[in-house]
Amino acid sequence: MKQAYILFIVLTVFISSSHANEARDIIQKVLDRDDGTTEIGRVKLSTCAVIKKGNKIVCKSTPRIKIMDMIRKDYGPNEKDHKTVTIIMEPAGEKGIGFLQYDYEQKNKETDQWLYLSALGKVKRIVSGNENEPKTGSFFGSELSYEDMEKRHIDDYTYQLLGRETYAKRPCFVIETVPVKDRAAKSNYSKSLDWVDQERNMILKSILFNRQGKKYKKIYFGKIKEVNSILVPMQIAVLNLETGRRTLLSYVNIALNINIDDAFLTQRTLTDGAFRESRLKKYQAAY
Repeated sequence: MKQAYILFIVLTVFISSSHANEARDIIQKVLDRDDGTTEIGRVKLSTCAVIKKGNKIVCKSTPRIKIMDMIRKDYGPNEKDHKTVTIIMEPAGEKGIGFLQYDYEQKNKETDQWLYLSALGKVKRIVSGNENEPKTGSFFGSELSYEDMEKRHIDDYTYQLLGRETYAKRPCFVIETVPVKDRAAKSNYSKSLDWVDQERNMILKSILFNRQGKKYKKIYFGKIKEVNSILVPMQIAVLNLETGRRTLLSYVNIALNINIDDAFLTQRTLTDGAFRESRLKKYQAAY
């Protein structure tokens, strides 16, 4: 009996470890999926309070809408460093407000983020309260947090394959992702569940849990479209279960692998309106 029990424990640990390794490999494929070396996008950001009508979730008030231009370029030997600038184009009263983000492949090098408020003419670096606190605040008043915008580092989490399910008529892996101790201290989330398309290596749905372990957000990646032979989710829906609000981030236009000047992905683009507008016109012509 004792030998049988030991064998059972060994097999359980082996199976659990095998599932963890498989889950990590699946997420690595998601992170390595080709999304283009550069991206130029015109994006509509729509946020509203929602109610449920039948099987649908609809806005119960007029949504707040922003039209933005997002420009990204990848860097580094593995093209795993990213620089992204986002500029609000509409409404007129918010035009010129900008957001700049640098993501790094290097482990333990955290994402840099800056916000430019055109009315004040100042660039503000976005940081947490201290080293053991997560960032607060949202991306342009949406239900996307600053943390949601950051690149994921594979070693910041542990992974477990929970099973396989069909979602949106696609065969998916269901993977539990839990931050390691150091990352957990700086994250708003205690874990997430991700539905990963088995064939396309794309996350189609995520459920995020807050630090108390309660369901906090649901994120849906939909309207998948092929652009230059690259699959792109043209709409991202974020449902905040605590606030009862939803944000839709929808691509109006997008172009990939277009030449982008390095100088554009700097703070000068945030603060120098003439410099920004002259180059945006060139990039907008790529749609």
